[in-house]
Amino acid sequence: MGGDKAVFNKCHFLGWQDTMYGGRSRQYFKDCYIEGSTDFIFGPSTAFFDSCELFTKGGSAITAASTEEYVTYGYVFKNCNITGTGPNITTLGRPWRPYAAVAFINTEMSSSIKPEGWNNWGNPDNEATARYAEYRSSGEGGATSQRVEWVDILTKEEADLYTIQNVLGTKYNNPPVADDWNPLEVIEETSQYGNDN
Repeated sequence: MGGDKAVFNKCHFLGWQDTMYGGRSRQYFKDCYIEGSTDFIFGPSTAFFDSCELFTKGGSAITAASTEEYVTYGYVFKNCNITGTGPNITTLGRPWRPYAAVAFINTEMSSSIKPEGWNNWGNPDNEATARYAEYRSSGEGGATSQRVEWVDILTKEEADLYTIQNVLGTKYNNPPVADDWNPLEVIEETSQYGNDN
């Protein structure tokens, strides 16, 4: 996906490896279902996944972000649910590029998530640059006690910054340019035409 300000409401994305690619742009996913195997959500985009279900068929990781260093937010999963085909079959993410940014906020995770949670893609240097974060992960795969040391376990104050407005309100530019885009306005506008079912 290369178009900026893309909105997906109650959509299904079905695939294996590389199911969803996001380019240097912004996307908003609401109540969507996304399934795949290795790195099935990948690329440099800033994307907000709101109350989505992720279904993993196994593989190295769910995400392979390549967020640019100058971009504050990459992939943000909030109030989501992760299920899969079996236990201990994947991690939450591995950095396709050094400054990969991924955050899981209030996400329920099945046993499909490995206890360590994250992978450095075979390069220890990525551990110093990748921006991986979790807050209030729950479920069998949500325990953070065995997570890699370089993941950031957010405080409530830090997690509260991951709002739709903060994540998507700035264009994917260097330097960043604020335009206060609100994708919920798009969903509200289209719902009057019966597209919310």
